[in-house]
Amino acid sequence: MKDSIIFLDFDGVLNTEQYQARLAVDRKPKKDAWGPLFDPRAVGNLRKIIESTGAAIVISSSWRYIHRLGSLRMMWEIRELPGEILDILPCGATYISRGEDIECWLNQHGQPNYVIIDDLDDFYPSQHDRYIETNPIVGISTVDVEKAITILTRQT
Repeated sequence: MKDSIIFLDFDGVLNTEQYQARLAVDRKPKKDAWGPLFDPRAVGNLRKIIESTGAAIVISSSWRYIHRLGSLRMMWEIRELPGEILDILPCGATYISRGEDIECWLNQHGQPNYVIIDDLDDFYPSQHDRYIETNPIVGISTVDVEKAITILTRQT
């Protein structure tokens, strides 16, 4: 088990409105077999977090309902995305909130240091000190990178 985990959403975090608009204006493909292409700038910022902390990724994105873990790992490799996908949510049969799914995952896998990166707040109040809300227009920003590194490297 990794010491640090990033619970990662895709839409509004790596898949940004700004990048999709740029691809449309440039008349370039906006998606591949998995879905919308990710913003290279946002991916670069995710890479900075992973390189600074060694964190592994647990997918909390709604893409988990369309793609299985193996498919997402293949996408990660083909798209040359940073880090390692350790797992996907949810762990329960019914969906109430991502916060509940994260709590369930943590209860099953131990309590590693973690950060949640998402553009929509669907989390427990007790998780808010580990939650970074991205702007869906630009995704993970340099400010978000610093916040994530601070959360993942602070002593708990």
